[in-house]
Amino acid sequence: MPSPSHRGASQVANTPKSGTGSDGQPNPPEAAGQPYTVVARRYRPQRFDDVVGQDHVVRALRNAIRMNRIAQAYLFCGTRGVGKTTMARIFAKCLNCVKGPTDEPCQVCDICQAIALGQDVDVIEIDGASNNGVEQVRELRQNAGLRPSRSRFKVYYIDEVHMLSTGAFNALLKTLEEPPPHVKFFFATTEANKIPDTVLSRCQRYDLAGIAPQMIARTLGEICEQEGVQADPEALHVVARRAAGSLRDAESLLDRLLASGSGRMTVEVVQGLLGTASDERLLDLLEALADHDAAGALRLLDQASDQGVQPSEVLGGLLDFLRDAMVLALGADSILLAVTPRQKPRLQKIIERFPVDSILTALQILDQHRTRLRGSLHGRLLVEMALVRVARLEDLESLDALIDRLGSIEGGSPTPRRGDGAAAKKKGLVAEAASRTAVHSPIPVEGTREPAANVAGKSGEPVVTAELPRQQANGPPREAVAAGAGALDFEAVRRRWSEALPKVAATLRWRLTQVEPLHLQPPDILIVGPKPGAAGTEAVCTSDALEAIGQALGRLIHHPIVLRFQPSSGSEAGAADGDANEARRADVLAADPLVQKVVEMFEARAIQLDFEDTDAGSPA
Repeated sequence: MPSPSHRGASQVANTPKSGTGSDGQPNPPEAAGQPYTVVARRYRPQRFDDVVGQDHVVRALRNAIRMNRIAQAYLFCGTRGVGKTTMARIFAKCLNCVKGPTDEPCQVCDICQAIALGQDVDVIEIDGASNNGVEQVRELRQNAGLRPSRSRFKVYYIDEVHMLSTGAFNALLKTLEEPPPHVKFFFATTEANKIPDTVLSRCQRYDLAGIAPQMIARTLGEICEQEGVQADPEALHVVARRAAGSLRDAESLLDRLLASGSGRMTVEVVQGLLGTASDERLLDLLEALADHDAAGALRLLDQASDQGVQPSEVLGGLLDFLRDAMVLALGADSILLAVTPRQKPRLQKIIERFPVDSILTALQILDQHRTRLRGSLHGRLLVEMALVRVARLEDLESLDALIDRLGSIEGGSPTPRRGDGAAAKKKGLVAEAASRTAVHSPIPVEGTREPAANVAGKSGEPVVTAELPRQQANGPPREAVAAGAGALDFEAVRRRWSEALPKVAATLRWRLTQVEPLHLQPPDILIVGPKPGAAGTEAVCTSDALEAIGQALGRLIHHPIVLRFQPSSGSEAGAADGDANEARRADVLAADPLVQKVVEMFEARAIQLDFEDTDAGSPA
């Protein structure tokens, strides 16, 4: 149990504890004729046994003293209010007590009393933020050579050491590594990442963790008992949760509550004075979000604002409760932070209609908006946006569950429950679904060419099946397909023919303008031929050109289609020789010196060679 710290050596024997008079009844400190000292200072731990939540550091320092393995420099890291300065002062008392070095200082000698008050001449406490220059470090080095006045060690304690300048750190390095035998350095910082590695390597580092809310609430209860104040455990739990792991912040909040003069510290009193949202309101908000009731969530936020609760506090409370909802949904209910045992059944009912994946997404949304609140002039609007976004979330499922469901649908089996099935089973279902889709799907694979024996036209030209992309929700209507029959409509194809012009490469547009659809051969073979007056089309309507045009047209009509070129009368022989002519022209172009020079310069290879058709008079 924490005890009030002593105020001087002459007062140790006869001064009663702060908060109790000579008759043992509760009494404010002013009645004892002494100026008021805040709770955080009055109940500062004076022994290792009084330190809360830092057992790992206490154990290491005690063993160092017992084994006589005391280093020349120590670094205490941690957030505000977790005991860095307290740990340094207790350690200094252990080293300099008249009975020491010992891990149990006597607390009654002049040295222990002076160190507890921060007034010992041999324990020099320095604020690193205001003494961060090279000159201050040089003065420290000169004074370090002098022996202590009355103690065993001269201790230099530098708080917020990360605020020292680079020059100051460099000036301290040599003394820090090889100080005089009577000098010890204690450093404290909230941002260890800003300290140079050269300094870190010369110190023994100890990280002080944030204190659990249960420990803070228990400590506050002991303080209230000594102060003679009645406090509900749930009220102290609210204060501990608001402190976010800092015992000093919790004691400062308790001091504010004690100054309010309330006869009994209840949850309602605490929430009214601290401006925090009640747990019941936060649970109401969670229920509205789980039911996708955005309007209800906004009304609850408005009610909280009317009662003086800041929107940022509502957002922070929701994050705490959502975190506990996630933990409870995963079955780790032993590490709950915000929810009390009385509220746990209600939260359990909420997560029954709030999937884990939705909880995770909601946590991300709320955390992002809480970050944006800093420095924003529209805090309430940001909180409202966050609530609406969470309320509009659908019930999300994990990707594994969706794979299980798709596999079951393909296999004809009932839909599995969420989370069922091992990884091997999922892999097999996906493979089976993929094979079934590949066999039964009418959509051909991109870039595949059907055998000429199956779909070749009368002239023997190979025909290409265009890829049919997946139709998007906002895509054009599938007007080219007869309803329910899967057959093409020739008139619809004719209407879409001109729309395919901008969909093909520039080198193919002229070819597309020289041919036109003639008729449709069931089920999906489109016969195209030269327009009246067009010449030389037999040589340019090759298989590659037909493939590209067919792909563009297939995307427009949303149906696989086969293109076959039918030459005009009297030119069947020329059409039969079209591919051979193109091959010969390609060989001639490949042998051209200019083409060979380009290939040599860029270390490339020719993929496609286009040429000018002198008969048509237009570039191909």
